[in-house]
Amino acid sequence: MKGKLLSAVAAVLLLGAGPVLAQPIVIGVSTPKTGPAAVASEWEMWGANLAVDEINAAGGLLGGRKVELMVLDNKCNPSEGVNVANKLVEAKVVAIEGAHCSSVHLATMKIIADAKIPMITGIASNPQITELAGPGRNEYAFRISPSDSAMMDALGIYLGQKKLFKTVSIVGEDTDFGRGGADAFKAVADKAGVKIVSTDFPPQNTPDFTSLLTRLQQLRPDAIATFQLGGDSINFLRQAMQLGLHIPYTGRVELGGRNQPIIEAGGMENSISAWVYNATVDDPLNKAFVEKIKAKYKSEPYLQTWAGYQCIRIIAQAIKDANSTDGQKVMEAMRKVKIDNLLGKTVTFDDHNSMGHYVVLQTVKNRKVAVADIVEVK
Repeated sequence: MKGKLLSAVAAVLLLGAGPVLAQPIVIGVSTPKTGPAAVASEWEMWGANLAVDEINAAGGLLGGRKVELMVLDNKCNPSEGVNVANKLVEAKVVAIEGAHCSSVHLATMKIIADAKIPMITGIASNPQITELAGPGRNEYAFRISPSDSAMMDALGIYLGQKKLFKTVSIVGEDTDFGRGGADAFKAVADKAGVKIVSTDFPPQNTPDFTSLLTRLQQLRPDAIATFQLGGDSINFLRQAMQLGLHIPYTGRVELGGRNQPIIEAGGMENSISAWVYNATVDDPLNKAFVEKIKAKYKSEPYLQTWAGYQCIRIIAQAIKDANSTDGQKVMEAMRKVKIDNLLGKTVTFDDHNSMGHYVVLQTVKNRKVAVADIVEVK
């Protein structure tokens, strides 16, 4: 009798401990925690961590299993990105949110396809990612944001209609992001009636842009199209402000964020930028998202925050729909996921595993950032 009683007690304890003992579901994150995009990576993690908190607060996935993130630093460097991808594969993560920087994402794509682990980004924007992804190509690479070419198409149409600038100088960092963005802008400039008067590709982590800015000041283009990551972009814009270079910016320049002081000082007036997300969009889900980020981080969410949040939510939804953590099953379920993109639009993945069907055109008027238009792109 005593043995039966002990067995019964043990069974109850084990049943009660079931959810606690259940293995967590681990999602990998490949992100540049250090290097030129470190600040943007921090913003990305705001969103990813919020998504995990929400999922776990709602009971987790697959019968109460908690979600955890395995976050590794790719330094925005392709070689480091390959190392990170291999480590995440070895750790048998279910899926990967990453790799933030286009060059790292491109270097990682074959690894995740060979390992059959889906990877999703909302930040890497090089057009090659679209060309290489989808059924019959790389089935495991997904993107929720538009490519540089799609964003530049939308921007080009807007510039052509509004006739804002006749001449533009391009400044892009010497990476896949910088050169890809510059090429995409050049491709639409002609149609928009915009003449490119100069093109420069300074390396990442350039400390002093004085000589380049002095030359641009002499050229005096109507606008400067920039394609630079966080730290370099901030340095470029601050040094331009210090030199008294008051020329509007366009391309993929960030309007807001750490550039807000420059905007408030009048240094970015009449700028127009192709972007992915804006915190002021009047969508109920977006408003709730913004309030949660503000409450936790005392800041509005940025593009990278939106990307981290949405990517983790999509991975979680795919795991739930697949009722599995098997990479192939999660990938197949992910292709069918539909979400509100926080711009008030319901979107799903197309034949190139892209969900980036809308571009936010941002502008600066009276020293404030505003949404000029939200444009649908193919």
